[in-house]
Parts: sequence; structure tokens; C-alpha cells
Amino acid sequence: MKLRALIVDDEPPARAELRFQLEREGGVEVIGEAQSAREALALLAALEYDVVFLDIEMPALDGIKLAEGLRSGGPGHPFVVFVTAHDRHAVRAFDVQAVDYLLKPVQPSRLKACVERLRQLRRQEAPQAETAPRGEEAPRFLAGHDGESAFPVALDEISYLAAQGDAVHVVTTEGRQLQLRGATLAGLESMLPEERFFRCHRGYLVQVHEVAEIVPFFNGTFILRMKGSRDEVPVSRANVRRLKALFRLA
Repeated sequence: MKLRALIVDDEPPARAELRFQLEREGGVEVIGEAQSAREALALLAALEYDVVFLDIEMPALDGIKLAEGLRSGGPGHPFVVFVTAHDRHAVRAFDVQAVDYLLKPVQPSRLKACVERLRQLRRQEAPQAETAPRGEEAPRFLAGHDGESAFPVALDEISYLAAQGDAVHVVTTEGRQLQLRGATLAGLESMLPEERFFRCHRGYLVQVHEVAEIVPFFNGTFILRMKGSRDEVPVSRANVRRLKALFRLA
């Protein structure tokens, strides 16, 4: 199985060159790119990666600070490999448990050795990952997109999630709507804490504590009026029993 990689670098040519080298090396599939630490955090919240190839000197938040927020390796956590033009950060890099420290321009032999080490480390962890309880740790953020940028949305900021055609959108407590790329409601339902999120309809998943009012509707169904957004979300007949049990309705 190929390692799923995220490349984080504020320079597009550097990202393109590393992607090319990794694809030529084999054994690694680049499934995400970010030009800032903020974008990287959003992508890491949305998808699982095996390794993050991370530049150090970037605007606003540098790679070392980003790596400090990650636990390098372990089930559910990506390994960190620094890719930088400067050798002066090496000590700090390994203080945050980086797997490797590659200097630009990256030599093919060094990249090959790095990839092989990553694959060995991932194979060692595979038995632990297989026995870990599913859904043990819910994501802290979802990555919402507005068409240009990605924004991390904390679980507490979610009013509800809605399927619209082939896309899923998150509506925040402030009424902002952002698209969740590559997501499905079924996948989100299985991933998010069931005590906090209720699948009230085939096309909607609501945050329970954001329900302001439960309004009777026709044919024995209900409408949920949400607190922050004040939007109205339907409850299907198939989910009325669960709604009544959840909110202890007569």
C-alpha cells in the first residue's frame, strides 16, 4: 500500500518538484498540497495522511510550530519529514520527533532512503492500527472551502451538515456555508460523536445542542429550527422515533 502524503511549502515550484520526485520514486501517493500551515491544518483535519513533507520557513506559522501540534507517527497521526533549504533548524526539527530532515535540492538517494524508512515504520505500526477501536478519536475540525481557501471549522462551530447534490456543506453557528470536499453524510455520521450529531434526514446531520426549537410539521414529522443560523431543517418520518427518544418528547 502506498503512503498517503501531504506536501506543505509556500513556494509552488518547490511543491511541484517534490511531487515529481515522489511520484518517480514510487511507494508514495501525494493526495494533498498546502501553501501555508493554516491550509495544512484544514487538510489534516479532513483526511488521513501517513506523512507530511513540511517546509520550515513559511509566513505566519513556520513548519516547526506546525509540527509541534502534530504527534509524529502512531495510529491516526502522520509522520513528519522536513524539507528545507537550511540546515540550521536540524536540532529543533528532531526535537519535535521528525522522521527525517531533507535539504533542498533533495537528492534522489536521500529521498529513496527516507521513503523506505517511512514504509518500514508504517509496517511496524500496522498491527496496532488494525486492533485500535474504530471511531475512538473524533476529528477536532472539519475543513470547509469557500471556493478559494480552506478554513478549519471546529465541531462546536457546526450548526448542521447538508447534502446538496454530490456535495456536502457545513453550516456554521454564524450562518456561514462552506463546502466539505470529498465528504459524504454517511461518512461524517460514522466519524462524528453520535451523542452530539443526529441524522434527522437523509440529507441532514444536525448538532444536537444547536437545536433551538422542534416544530410539529405535517404528516407527523417535525422541523428543527437551529440556534445560530435560524435555518429550518426537516426531520424525516423514518427518524421521528429517534428524535422523540433523543429529546424525550411525548
